Amino acid sequence: MSGRRPPRDLRELVGDDVPAEELARLRHADAALRSVPPPPLTIPESLTRRVESLTATSLWTRRRAGAALALAAALSAMFFGIGHWTGRESPGFEPRLSVPMRATSHAPGASALIKLGRENADSGNYKLELVVRGLRKLPAGGYYVLWLSKGGRYAGTCGTFRVGSGTTSVDMNVSYRLSDYDTWVVTAQLPGQGPSSPHPWLLEASIRA
Repeated sequence: MSGRRPPRDLRELVGDDVPAEELARLRHADAALRSVPPPPLTIPESLTRRVESLTATSLWTRRRAGAALALAAALSAMFFGIGHWTGRESPGFEPRLSVPMRATSHAPGASALIKLGRENADSGNYKLELVVRGLRKLPAGGYYVLWLSKGGRYAGTCGTFRVGSGTTSVDMNVSYRLSDYDTWVVTAQLPGQGPSSPHPWLLEASIRA
């Protein structure tokens, strides 16, 4: 799924002629909207009533009330996109923990989400789903690696993967005790690189076991 464009800045939506007091009320509503879980694609009636009540209290013009509704619609679309981002998992897979990975300066614009399942009581394995986007396609023979790191050093590999256009989802299994490590890391292995070649970190996240 292609990423959705985040809502524009509040000032772009309401214009420059909004008094400071009204803008403060709008920012409060904006913050409240951003704090809720992902809503459905359509705007909930409760949200519409909230905007209407603010309109009556603040004596907004029709233009400003429309701007507030546009803001609500934009945020609804943003959270619908987040719902798709966090909700894509293999059939029957119920993650107990989702860990967003942040891009380093070596992979600007990239992002990933690690979905970790529960430990299998018999094998001790954890099922893991990695959802990644924004990494460039590598040349033939190149691939990406998801690592476990400890103290800034590579300590264990979870698996390798390649990416296509848009979003890539990869299923893996982890047999390590996660509490022994402190960071998830994604690196790239390019054709011709040896073990001593530099492998800069592209994505990283603190481990929460």
